[in-house]
Amino acid sequence: MDKLQFIFGLLGSISASLLFFPQAIQSFRTKHTRDLAWSGIIIGLVNGIFWIVYGTMKGDPFIYVTNSLLFIGAFSLLVLKRRYG
Repeated sequence: MDKLQFIFGLLGSISASLLFFPQAIQSFRTKHTRDLAWSGIIIGLVNGIFWIVYGTMKGDPFIYVTNSLLFIGAFSLLVLKRRYG
């Protein structure tokens, strides 16, 4: 893998991993999740599971690590939605 490809893969992984965290932090601070759609949270969780399995099968850490973090963010929203929604 050349250096430029690695850098773009790493930057893409970092930005994708952070997808759900700003909303989770905001929801935790405000204790307000009424506007979050259950369907979006569920889709995020299912999407994460599929990509984790796929990345693991391919042995590609860019895929399975990124989506593991994304799954944690979506799961955090699920917990917050159940608690405050």
